[in-house]
Amino acid sequence: MSPRQKALFLPKKQGNFEIGSRSIPSPRAGQLLVNIQSAALNPVDYKIKDTGMLVTHYPAVLGANIAGIVEKVGEGVDNFRKGDRVLV
Repeated sequence: MSPRQKALFLPKKQGNFEIGSRSIPSPRAGQLLVNIQSAALNPVDYKIKDTGMLVTHYPAVLGANIAGIVEKVGEGVDNFRKGDRVLV
């Protein structure tokens, strides 16, 4: 069984947030895999939830406000390495 992580899902358009689990993805070219130490929802996430704007595929994982530690780097990433602390 592949490793799992907790995630906050928006299961359907204008639905309610739900906590669930999903497989931990591998980083693709140009991406990082970050072990998240802190996460937050911001007002834009709530607008997306309430209006259904911007998201076309469900279930969706919203949010981009995180801080954590780089676990893996994808192909072509040369300005980050495992162990770097990041804030987005």
